[in-house]
Amino acid sequence: MTGFLLISTSLIAMLGVALLVLARLEPGHPHISDWGWSHVTLALGLTLGVALAPPDLNALRYQAQATAATACIIASLSLELAGAARYSGRPWRWARNAPLFGALLGVILALALLDQRYAVVVAALVLTGGAWLAASWLWRGGARSERFVAACFIASGLVHLSGPVLDPLARSILTHILGTYVHVALAMALILLSVRRAHQATLRVNSRLRQLYEQSMQGLVVVQDGHAVYANPAALQMFGLDRLEGETAIESVIAPRDRDGARERAAQLLRQRGGQIAWEGERLRADGTPVYVRGTSSYFEWDGAPALLVLMLDDTERQRATEALRRQALHDELTDLPNRHAALAQLAELTAPGSAGFALLSADLDRFQLVNESLGHETGDALLQAIAARLRAAYPADVMLARLGEDQFLLLQPDVDDDAAARLAGQRLLALMNAPFAVGHRALYVHLSVGIARYPAHGQGGAALLSAADVAMHQAKQQAGAAAVVFRPGMAAGAGGLLEIEQALAAAIEQGEFQLDYQPKYAAGSRRLAGFEALVRWQRPGRGRVSPADFIPAAERTGQIVALGTLILRQAVQQQRSWQQQGRVALPVAINVSPLQFEDVRFADWVLALVQAHGVDPRLVEVEITETAAMTHMERVLPQLERLRQAGLGVAFDDFGTGQSSLTLLRRLPITTLKLDRSMIDPLPEPSAGAVVRAACVVAEALGLTIVAEGVETEAQAAEVERLGCTHLQGWLLSRPLLPDAAGALLARAGEPAAGA
Repeated sequence: MTGFLLISTSLIAMLGVALLVLARLEPGHPHISDWGWSHVTLALGLTLGVALAPPDLNALRYQAQATAATACIIASLSLELAGAARYSGRPWRWARNAPLFGALLGVILALALLDQRYAVVVAALVLTGGAWLAASWLWRGGARSERFVAACFIASGLVHLSGPVLDPLARSILTHILGTYVHVALAMALILLSVRRAHQATLRVNSRLRQLYEQSMQGLVVVQDGHAVYANPAALQMFGLDRLEGETAIESVIAPRDRDGARERAAQLLRQRGGQIAWEGERLRADGTPVYVRGTSSYFEWDGAPALLVLMLDDTERQRATEALRRQALHDELTDLPNRHAALAQLAELTAPGSAGFALLSADLDRFQLVNESLGHETGDALLQAIAARLRAAYPADVMLARLGEDQFLLLQPDVDDDAAARLAGQRLLALMNAPFAVGHRALYVHLSVGIARYPAHGQGGAALLSAADVAMHQAKQQAGAAAVVFRPGMAAGAGGLLEIEQALAAAIEQGEFQLDYQPKYAAGSRRLAGFEALVRWQRPGRGRVSPADFIPAAERTGQIVALGTLILRQAVQQQRSWQQQGRVALPVAINVSPLQFEDVRFADWVLALVQAHGVDPRLVEVEITETAAMTHMERVLPQLERLRQAGLGVAFDDFGTGQSSLTLLRRLPITTLKLDRSMIDPLPEPSAGAVVRAACVVAEALGLTIVAEGVETEAQAAEVERLGCTHLQGWLLSRPLLPDAAGALLARAGEPAAGA
């Protein structure tokens, strides 16, 4: 009997150990471990309480073994229920359930002290209830296998009930035989059920993983011995493949320039047998078209052999967008030429120490703004595109072309080592513009002003070289027509002086550093004083006088000519008022007015208000305008001149003879005086020059205009202009410009003839 019981409990224990081994293999299924320990503790309880129990029920050894056996049986029951609960997805908390099982153990042990038979009956009922509770959990909603295990639990409960029925102390051989078969069957069923559950879980995980990498948009490739042995659908689609044909050589899809880097990465990972390397680069589809890929390569084992797991994303669209942004940042959108940023970057590379010499040509279109204003910006844009196209067609690839701004182009001519070769490059560029450009239905002629700087003679860096070329270009703009000028060191100093003058103008106007000199005008024949022309002078503190040829253009460029013109007019009117208060002879003063002052439609009203505020007779003030002002601002100039004439101010037409449309303008403009430019007076008394002056005088006489000859420097010139019909003379022969006090003194002697008469 004892031997049979030991064999039975050993078999149950061995099956429990088998469950524990299975639990080690499948750590994600805790119910297997619960059922394993349940069988082990059951076997231990049966061994201590039945198989090896001493015959003397009152012996201390029996009581100790019975207590330990009861504890093992209760522990087995709790583990059995824990496994069933976890398998069926029910919550199980040992902290909450352990006191209940401790209480059951206490009840059973207390009954054993009263009568061992009572303890056996209660224990049998507890074990039966626990087995049937586990059976109910597995039966509900369970498959056939779960219900078979539930049946085994039910049978186990019946065996427990048979114990006290067949023998008061549950020692019946039939109970133990049935118990052995039932628990062996239960253990085997639990093993199979656990294996099935673990297998299903594995299949489910594998299915999920397969769905992840099969449905993933990220390409996955396994590379072994330089060949692709597996590729998911995303990777196949990325490379334009339907499937892998055998083992595809991985280098066949890598762009040639990236192959060395790919080999080094693979060798490093295989050598280290671990790690991960991120990379990006160009790969080739099956049809040869490039695709830009970002990926990571990592080491792992495939079928027990070293391999690389390569994860990839098709980054072609982002790369194209990046390239588009880079191109937009470095290229001019209109002409598709490199822009200023790209040109400076390339210049930085080409001016590295030891680089070969070259010429940098800065070319600016002359009067391009006139094209935009007269023909529209669309025509202007089309002209710029046509120029860029002609430049690209005329120059080889090693000549850098760029568009720096609105109408400025840059050209880098390599292998230029002296000024003669640089000048020749500039002349070639000018000649390239000789043929007209067909823009729409028009043929447009273009003239360039080209500044040329040589590397390294005129600048050691790109920025300095470009600055030198720009300085030379501005020098070229000062010449008539298209011109190409090679940079000279003195030009930079001159340009710096112009910039310094521009920066100092505003402060000079605010601080009143400008004053007026007065150039006398004399009546022809009598040579008596007839008036003055107010000439502005800049007396810079600590630097002396600045030539008007320097600061007047600077004021025009910066727009400060308006403030300067306002200052001149106010000073001239104030001086007239001062002479009037001193009792001087009242003679008119002519004041030059800039075209920009007429931009203000209230300019004429302001002048009249100024004259009135100082109590000066309007007939003693004369404004002088140039032909350029009249031609380019006619719609604004004409109404304001008429307003001034109606109020009694004189209007002089200055620099007559330097333009092309002056005779037409004479009839339209409400002028009182015609001033012949000194370029018409200088050649006198040559007959041909005299004929031109006489013709102008005839026209002016017919219109009733006063005629002033400017720049009279010799008596022969004075006599000739008087003979030809000029009514007034102005020039150094008669008087140089005078300071206000000297001019006032001259007024005091106004009745006297000029000294040169």
